[in-house]
Amino acid sequence: MSEIKFAKILILGALIMVTVVGCTTDPQSPGIEYMPDMYRTPALEPYSGNSNYPDSMEARLPAEGSIPQGYLPYGIPNTNEGYEMAGALLKNPLDGSDEIMADGKVVYTKYCVHCHGKEGKGDGPTVTAGGHPPPPSYDSQTLKNLSEGKMFHTITYGKNLMGPHASQLNVEERWKVIRYVQTLQGATEAESAEETGDENVESETPEAGTQEETAMNN
Repeated sequence: MSEIKFAKILILGALIMVTVVGCTTDPQSPGIEYMPDMYRTPALEPYSGNSNYPDSMEARLPAEGSIPQGYLPYGIPNTNEGYEMAGALLKNPLDGSDEIMADGKVVYTKYCVHCHGKEGKGDGPTVTAGGHPPPPSYDSQTLKNLSEGKMFHTITYGKNLMGPHASQLNVEERWKVIRYVQTLQGATEAESAEETGDENVESETPEAGTQEETAMNN
């Protein structure tokens, strides 16, 4: 037998042996691991010191100006002028499909019904229990004509008794719940408000707005 042939047989035998040894009948076993330190890194305790950083702080601040994945910054300021700007510029990008309405109802039930009530009459359980003054009903004429942009701005920053909901609802969820609120106001009136661009509503600031506009105050 030549040396080359013998070497080939030896190499083949070694490969077969390694393969057999690495196999196991246990489906959960990884078999023999080669250099496990390459993928089994040491676990670090949360908020423990880290010598890789000069200040040893494990929890790091994000880079200045960074934007979290899936987050859209809202550039309109929380001012009287910003409130009016939102009313003039922002339009709901979502249609009134059954799927959108169903999602909007889910959001409304989770975050709005406790104050505004199931039908938007301002008779939610926290109100009927005497927790705080009731918000006006959604079917008031002023709120029927309230622009989508002002609704979005109010949900984002809050207004009067209503706190901000930007941390609870992402941008898409805010637009969905606005669509659903419009169904509580009546589809015809909601469509009219979209077409007129809120022209029939007097210009009002967050502080100086009428009491009826505070119905958006969840």
